[in-house]
Amino acid sequence: MPYINENARGMLDKPVDALIEELTHGNELSPEELLQIAGEINYSFSRVIAGCMGKVSYKKIAVITGVLENIKQEYYRRIAVSYEDEKIVENGDIKGY
Repeated sequence: MPYINENARGMLDKPVDALIEELTHGNELSPEELLQIAGEINYSFSRVIAGCMGKVSYKKIAVITGVLENIKQEYYRRIAVSYEDEKIVENGDIKGY
């Protein structure tokens, strides 16, 4: 769950903000620009995961893949669902739903 306490956020926000700035140069990215840096995003998160994992074990792999799945689900729940709901209103729902 990404909802950590304020003290923990304070320690992490500065380096995370610096990474975002480095990746985006402070600009909102177009879909094409986001696609161009997708590899850099993947690399950055992969480095964080590898750096935190240390010696590989099944338990650690299970924890990390669970965290990645939770990130995907939370992103979809918070971002994609509201976008999809807007498009249903805009374009109409699928017959049968």
